[in-house]
This record gives sequence, C-alpha cells and structure tokens, in this order.
Amino acid sequence: MDYTTYSEIVKKNAPKKHMVRNGFLAFISGGLMGIAAQALIDLGTNVLNLETPEAMSFSAIVVVFFAAVLTMFGWYNNLAQLVGAGLFIPTTGFANSMTSAAIEGKFEGPIYGVGTRMFALAGSVITYGVFSAVICCVIRYILSFMGVAL
Repeated sequence: MDYTTYSEIVKKNAPKKHMVRNGFLAFISGGLMGIAAQALIDLGTNVLNLETPEAMSFSAIVVVFFAAVLTMFGWYNNLAQLVGAGLFIPTTGFANSMTSAAIEGKFEGPIYGVGTRMFALAGSVITYGVFSAVICCVIRYILSFMGVAL
C-alpha cells in the first residue's frame, strides 16, 4: 500500500472533530467551576465570617480536595473526557496530576512510591512556573528601571 492510499484511509476513518460542541462544553464547565469557587468564597465570607483572603484560600482548598477525591475514585478522567478543557483550571489539574501519580506509586510504599512519584508531573509544573515568574520579575524590574512600568 502506498502512502497516498494509506493517508486517504486514515483521513476517512479519523474521528470527526466537534470543535463548537467541545468549546461550548469547556466554556460551560469552566464557568460552573468558577461559579462554584465564588460560591465557596461567599460561603466563607458570609457564613464562616472569614476575611476575603482566607475565604479565597478556603475555596482553593475545597476545590483541590474535591479534585483529589474525584481522581482517587477514578471519576476525574471520565468527567474531563466529557466536559473537556473547562475542568483543567490550574488548581484542579495540579491536584489531579499529584493524586494520580501518588496512586500509581502506592504499591511501592509511602516513601519510595507515593512520596517519590507524587511530584513526577507536578515537579515540572513547579519548576517552569518558578522559572517564568523569575523571567517576568526581571522584565518588570528592567521596565521599572527604565521608567516604563511601576
């Protein structure tokens, strides 16, 4: 079989992309996640009498906890397949990556398994997050030195 025939077969049998539907589902699910997080902030400030920064921390902790629990039961990936990118806001995606890596290492023990594997994927996120923060700070410092930014 030559390359063109193979390419035509692959193109004919490739799954159809539903970009509008996937974008809509990601928009709705991301919006619902934002509404839930804001509801938790409001709960913290109005019911638990927390200051706004503490209520925001409370909201982040609850969102991370539920993402970890969903990952632990194997529901996070199924839900992510259904709603798409709207579920992967940084906090839930980070919690999912750490929890799934820790679950993979649980049979090797708490030190060499869970402790070692927990930061397998999250380590690169932390590393490049810190690196890009340093670059942004250097750029801001240079711009403020030149009088362009505060």
